[in-house]
Amino acid sequence: MPYASKDRQEFITRSNLSPDARILDFGGMLSEELTSAVFGITSKRPISNAVLIRPLLLPFKNSVFNAVISYHYFDMVSSGKLDFIFEEAARVLEKDASFSFMMMNWTANNEGQKANLLFNEVLKSIGALYQHDFEGISMKLNKAGFTEITVESIKRDIAVPHEFVDEHLLMLGNLVKIEKTQGREGLKALAKQYFHKVKEHGETMLPAIHFIAKK
Repeated sequence: MPYASKDRQEFITRSNLSPDARILDFGGMLSEELTSAVFGITSKRPISNAVLIRPLLLPFKNSVFNAVISYHYFDMVSSGKLDFIFEEAARVLEKDASFSFMMMNWTANNEGQKANLLFNEVLKSIGALYQHDFEGISMKLNKAGFTEITVESIKRDIAVPHEFVDEHLLMLGNLVKIEKTQGREGLKALAKQYFHKVKEHGETMLPAIHFIAKK
């Protein structure tokens, strides 16, 4: 999402990362911004400092990182797996170190965000995205041993450029075709709503929730 570069930089600033910190970027979403971090990724990608990981069992020793961060990677992880991931994040963090991550807030405040919400609802229906309960996230962090948990609502008004909207439309069209060959058409109504909404109002990224917790 190159159009969200300012949002990623603001996330890094709020995370209060030291320039010389040993950082694990869970999901590798910030490889362009934090070039010296270790990027934990689940499939091969051309990123320097990348380490292939199993999120539920990180290939690192205990207490080796000054910070663990994640920018929207957890939106792609089911709630049941987050318990184990948070425990692993706590294990690899040094004492008093911070765990900072941002997740999508599935609430639309304008028509452009409603279009984005419809697109994300389609992705949720096929298991590509997950909607999380934020009170439940705090409970999972506590269970994993984190304290001093802060939760900040991030209001965003970031327009999705036309070329990415075109990619979304193409993706939805392909998904509807695949579903039709399987004798199901549940996505068609959502895709149609998205098409009309984005045609009239464009598409804008949804708000987010930023969690910071201390080990």
